[in-house]
Amino acid sequence: MSTRKARIPEQYLPVFCRELHQLVRSGIPAAEGLSLLREDETDPEVLSWLEELCKLTEEGAPLAEALTAAQAFPTYMTDMVSLAEQTGRLEDALLSLQRHYERQLRMKAEIRGAVTVPAVLLLVMIAVVILLITQVLPVFDRTFAQLGVSMGGVAAGMMRAGTALAKAGTWIAALLAVMAAAALVIGLVPDLREKFTAWFKYRHGGRGVLGQLAASRFASSMAMATASGLSMDESVELAAKLCGGAREIDEKTAKCRAAIENGDSPADALAGCGMFSNRDCRLLKLAERTGNLPETLEDLAARQEEESLRRIDRAVGAIEPAIVVITSVLAGVILLSVMLPLMGLLSGI
Repeated sequence: MSTRKARIPEQYLPVFCRELHQLVRSGIPAAEGLSLLREDETDPEVLSWLEELCKLTEEGAPLAEALTAAQAFPTYMTDMVSLAEQTGRLEDALLSLQRHYERQLRMKAEIRGAVTVPAVLLLVMIAVVILLITQVLPVFDRTFAQLGVSMGGVAAGMMRAGTALAKAGTWIAALLAVMAAAALVIGLVPDLREKFTAWFKYRHGGRGVLGQLAASRFASSMAMATASGLSMDESVELAAKLCGGAREIDEKTAKCRAAIENGDSPADALAGCGMFSNRDCRLLKLAERTGNLPETLEDLAARQEEESLRRIDRAVGAIEPAIVVITSVLAGVILLSVMLPLMGLLSGI
């Protein structure tokens, strides 16, 4: 049993998949090719798992088994390589993995760039609103009380909320500290991080964008398996393993397998499981009649992933305007609630 190795940096994943693809394409054995990569590597962390891969492949272990034993690679990658070795499509799988991780890196970079500014803006606006309701409004309230004028109901309600917030400040700070400490522990302890990730994936991995990404992986795996000559039952079983772990996705893949076992056509089984839209299901049925099911599944996988990226872009793009509108309305309501009584007082004078 090998000890836990450092995880491969995510930015190196597409590069490594490309290197493996070139080695497989040129016909160089895995052990020899990995030795070539090791000779040119200078990063100590990369060398730690390259050494492990070289040792295992030199002992005769398949590439997928070596990748799994190194404990440095994502499960999706090791499962895809394992499936590719079983079906004889390792070269295609490595190229597909390279493109997949390149899209993942691009998506993460876009999200980070798009979320950073709104997050900072949100914190600033929250701080401004808290300052107004906890510090500024009480001053105006006392001043108006001395002059025999009361603030509007909205401002008074916000001021009471601010008073309660100020009294509970210690408890809120303690709660935030506990939450931050828990998140830090989960992030630093690999076993806890894996358990939390598995729990989150099981509860939420089949919905929204995560569900669409899972469907993309399912279609890509099905395309590889069916193109390699595996039966539909075997293809669904292998694909379900790659994209499983989420409750809703597992239910859909189980429904698809049951339909195939009952004699339904592959396209009908895929359409009936609820994994894809009606438009995609019609396309799958047409592909089955024309004998282009593997190519159509691969195209469907790419479109599903691209659509999920567009959904993320749209959601992130809507965050900043929403923050500006909400906080501006709150600040405007507070100021109007203060200024209207003041204007009435000045007009009376």
